[in-house]
Formats: sequence, C-alpha cells, structure tokens
Amino acid sequence: MAGKIKWVLGASIVLNVFLLAAMGGSAYVVKQHCKSKAPAPMASTWDKATKDMPPEAKARIKGLMKQSALSGEEDMAKARDLRAEAARLAATNPYEPARIAALSEEARSYEDQARAKVERALIEGMAALSADERRLVADHLLKASFRFRYFLMKPTDAKPGEANASASK
Repeated sequence: MAGKIKWVLGASIVLNVFLLAAMGGSAYVVKQHCKSKAPAPMASTWDKATKDMPPEAKARIKGLMKQSALSGEEDMAKARDLRAEAARLAATNPYEPARIAALSEEARSYEDQARAKVERALIEGMAALSADERRLVADHLLKASFRFRYFLMKPTDAKPGEANASASK
C-alpha cells in the first residue's frame, strides 16, 4: 500500500510541475505577444513631434483635431451605410455591377465631402494655435492621404517572381 501511495504522489508531483510549466509558458507567450505590437505609425510620429510640448498645447491640438474630425462624421456615416449596402448587393443574385458601382461612387463622394469638412474645420481652428503648433499640425495632419501610395512606390522595371509550382504533378 505504501508503494502505491508513493507512485500516486510521484505522478501528482509530475503533473503539477507540468501544469506550472504550462502556465509559465502561457504567461510568457501572452507577454511577448502584447509587447511585440508596435504603435501605429501616426501615433509614434505624433509622440515624437509633441515630445517637448507643454501638456496644455497638446490638449489644445487634440481638442482641435477631435472637433475637426467630428465635423465630417455625418458624411462618413452616410458613406459607411452606402458601402454596407453595396457589400450586401454584391452578395446577392442577380449581380448588379452598375448599381454597386453607383453606390461605391456615391460613398466615395460622401467620404470626399467629409474629408473636405474635416480639413476646413482644422484650418479654421488653427487660428487659435501658436505658430509652432500650427506648423506641427500642418506637418502631420494636412498631408495628402493616398491609400494606394504603397503600390506607386514599386519600381516600374520590377519583374514578377518566378513560379515554383508545377502544374503537371
């Protein structure tokens, strides 16, 4: 009987050590996963640019940005609704490319209107900022935001990669 208890106790210790190792490994993986997430490019650029600013100036600029962003929210909501409708139509039969294209064009128009309102509100609100604050806002927020810039930066003489898979297998 004493031998059986020793085996059970030994197995229990082995299982507990395994459990502790699994918990430690899980904690390590979660910690590494959370640590490895880099901040968004705009956030890191903004942090570097405002590093030496007093908190009041940062608060003024953030308030201006929030107020400006909210000025275009109504148009952006319309654009989101139109894009959702276009996505819904794309998944139905019969497929109506003309209607989907029209909805997409209308959504793009609303997005452009919203962008113009935000930029206009930002420019008008910059009057309350100092010259250094206006320079910072202009450098970081009044730049063109072209979504497909990445594709335009590819060299024009780049050749497509070689295909390695064989179709005859």
